[in-house]
Amino acid sequence: MGVITISREFGSGGETIARLVAEKTRFLLVNKESITQGLAEHGIEKPAPRLETALSDESMADDAHHYIEAMHDYIYDLAIRNNLVILGRGGSVLFRDYPPALHVKIIAQFTHRVKRVAKLYDLNTQTAVKLVKEQDRDTSRYYRQLFDINWANLRAYDLVLNTEKMGLEDAADMIIAAYRVHGEPRELKGGSNGLEIEERFYSSPVSEDTEKFMHPSEEEFTKMLDFYRIRWEYEPKTFMLEWDSEGNVVEAFSPDFYLTDQDLYVELTTQKPKQAWRKSRKIRRMKELYPDVNVRLIDKKGFESLLRKHPPEGEE
Repeated sequence: MGVITISREFGSGGETIARLVAEKTRFLLVNKESITQGLAEHGIEKPAPRLETALSDESMADDAHHYIEAMHDYIYDLAIRNNLVILGRGGSVLFRDYPPALHVKIIAQFTHRVKRVAKLYDLNTQTAVKLVKEQDRDTSRYYRQLFDINWANLRAYDLVLNTEKMGLEDAADMIIAAYRVHGEPRELKGGSNGLEIEERFYSSPVSEDTEKFMHPSEEEFTKMLDFYRIRWEYEPKTFMLEWDSEGNVVEAFSPDFYLTDQDLYVELTTQKPKQAWRKSRKIRRMKELYPDVNVRLIDKKGFESLLRKHPPEGEE
């Protein structure tokens, strides 16, 4: 189990950095939005838009604590089955007794964060100052009320990065390099830049000649591609589809395959049409946001027809 926790000061770019780290390592990104969605699927609804506010309201405090307990259980459950990049939500505290976990804090000078927030959300300086102060105050209160710790204590983290001094992409690469040393070095291999990600970084241990797929249909598809010598990559890129008002990514999409020579992304689904609407919606959204990217959804009927017409070698 790989765990990277990222805590950040508002306006420091921590959300973008966490997304980049997750993309580069193919770890599962766990943030406020994914947790809210995951718990909602189990019938657990957040008591208020902001947990920080709910904890301070006597009428909602009990519901907030019950929700937070469920949230922590949900994160622990994800960690059993996945490698994680955890953005906020007390991740550094939840996994402080797990030695391989790397705990990161993203910071920047107050004035730098104000300028970034003002530009990002098209706010005047006075409003941006108020927003940054409110966010810092609420986060500090959340950690104090829930964990009885000082959120601003930098000694609680393994790595502290000041984004006023570096780009967000560089910060993400530094986190991955630190994880190589601190966390699970056997899961990374040195490349020309020292940060090349092992192709099976996200997978459970498998033999070197076996690719780890999410579904048997994907393996069948690759057999056909290999037979016809069609070059392919498995989930090579993640496309951002939705953001919230704070600029946090709330939905992303990683097509199953990229056919290199055809410059085509392919998503497979073996679900019935009525059950495949989520993937269809993501494909439509991807075409809206990335009109220059070629992407195609192959549904259950199309996939079965394709295999009948072009069966892999030895399966005719």
